[in-house]
Amino acid sequence: MSKYHLMREAKAAQKTDPEAEKITLQYWELNYNRGKWWGGGLMGFWAFLVLVGSIDHLGSRFFPNAAMKAKRGLGQFAPVRLFRKYVTMPALFNGKHTARNFLGGAIPTRFESLVIFCYFVLVVISEAVNYEYYSKCTWYPEKRMQIARYIGDRSAIVTCFIVIPTFLFAGRNNFLMWLTGWKMSTFYAFHKWLARMAIFSAFVHTITMFEVMHWTHSIPEIKTEGWWRWGAVAMVAGAVILFQTFSYIRTKLYDIFLYFHIILAVFWLIGMWIHIKDLTVGQYAYATAAVWVFDRFLRLLKMSTFGIRAAHLELVSEEIIVMTIPSVAFIKRPTPGSFGYVYFLDGWAFFQSHPFSVIIEENTVKFLIKGKQGITKKLYKKLYELPDHKCTVNVCLEAFYGEYRPAYAYEQVFIVAGGNGVVGLYEYVKDIEAKRLQGKANTKYVKFYWVVRHWHGIDWLYPELKKLQEYDYVQPIVYVTRYEDCKIGDRFAYTDETASTKGSSMLTKQIEVSEDAKDEAIEEVLHDDTKVMEKETPENLLNAESFTHRVKSDLPHVEFRSSRPDMTQVIHDDIQEAGPQDNIAVLSCAVNQMCDDVRRSVANEVGAARSGRIDLIELLQVW
Repeated sequence: MSKYHLMREAKAAQKTDPEAEKITLQYWELNYNRGKWWGGGLMGFWAFLVLVGSIDHLGSRFFPNAAMKAKRGLGQFAPVRLFRKYVTMPALFNGKHTARNFLGGAIPTRFESLVIFCYFVLVVISEAVNYEYYSKCTWYPEKRMQIARYIGDRSAIVTCFIVIPTFLFAGRNNFLMWLTGWKMSTFYAFHKWLARMAIFSAFVHTITMFEVMHWTHSIPEIKTEGWWRWGAVAMVAGAVILFQTFSYIRTKLYDIFLYFHIILAVFWLIGMWIHIKDLTVGQYAYATAAVWVFDRFLRLLKMSTFGIRAAHLELVSEEIIVMTIPSVAFIKRPTPGSFGYVYFLDGWAFFQSHPFSVIIEENTVKFLIKGKQGITKKLYKKLYELPDHKCTVNVCLEAFYGEYRPAYAYEQVFIVAGGNGVVGLYEYVKDIEAKRLQGKANTKYVKFYWVVRHWHGIDWLYPELKKLQEYDYVQPIVYVTRYEDCKIGDRFAYTDETASTKGSSMLTKQIEVSEDAKDEAIEEVLHDDTKVMEKETPENLLNAESFTHRVKSDLPHVEFRSSRPDMTQVIHDDIQEAGPQDNIAVLSCAVNQMCDDVRRSVANEVGAARSGRIDLIELLQVW
């Protein structure tokens, strides 16, 4: 079947002017080709952005000193500083990017929003201009028929060009992340908005072509054919996707959303393929399918390389699950900020994958998991009910993801971590130390801020926090937001104050915790309570002054501060204390509001005239 298959609905006269027939075909082919040209331009839009992003990322990765020198030079120009301050760095508005909006979704950054808007404008222009009316058209005597048909053809082709990057940006193994260093959440933001544009563009195609067929009375003739029916299937799937992806549904019923979303995407792609395969544009469906298959192939390859292994789980301080997987084989060596998808095979949800940041020690992987909802909540309950709060489960690991940024190339590094978001950031400290030993690091000073709710949060990362004592250029500062509560963890749950003077471990006697207190603790964790408990049981409280003294004695290199930090003021003060010639990297991974505060503060600072460079590296992923 030829590419003119859809021309059958045109009721051409039996006797036509050969010259008019020739010109009619030329007009149609010109419009058809213009659709491809505009589609190529839309792909070129992403190619240009990827090129710029790749130069920046790969240059910084492989030539950090040269790249830093070039960036410092550009930063001396006021327009560049203002562009970073008002366009590339801040949130879209109200200082909110990772914090959820009233619908439960995350708002793209100002730069991401600008990219999406520019692409949307190009899509609209591509389907709205360069249409030519031919008064002697032998296919459609009326102008409305001609223009509707041209719009229908153009929008169909443009939709195909939108769908390809839409599927590409949704993949975990999107090779553009490797080139640009952009976060997965950035590509997910692009994916969501491109998908909406593709669906609306397909609606334009459907409505205009339906009108043409209605005016030419050709619907009864073609509505029984496969390409028509499967086109309808694709449009129904697209319409359901449009409403199914509302942020509220995605956040509240994520697992249901995910698998239903995949099924709908399959029907969209199959319907699209059958609809266009005989119109000389079937290659677009093949390209889209190839992108998807490549991503799934790499997922299976990573999982098969790792295999099925036994993971050791331990409940720490009745709040955090520490999962350790020994003897791990890697396809991609983990870098600071990496995360992996874990499949828990002991149960019916073996096919579900859960992303966690990792701590790497030789060939051992460690995860800190907060018991929230779903499988993590079940694991928490299981461990809590065991006498020693330990167990072993079979897992499979799909890893590693996350793009590396050379923090060691900066003279000053400020790290802002909240809760178990500290995991990936701690790996950056280890990386800086490794580069210093190799003589490659420029870092002179690291401020390591960690915000926890209770004192027992220190248990989560105690060995790593202890190790920071070996790094004299690292200043760990821990904010305990409920400083006076003194909820203790296993590592510091002792009452014998003279134990250390007797030459034995300070952790000599653990305090008894009543069952009621334990029940309250587990309820607080499982429901992610953020309210201060009004009543504390005497069994799980120690004298505040005595307890804090013991913790500080065991971690003398750590500065402990009470209350919740004002990160805007903290970042401002730290940047002012640094030399104006120093390059500064600010790394963050904390609760949403804190990350937004850090972003807003850094955006304000990059506009100031200084010889050094300031960059924000945000590890928090939201979608």
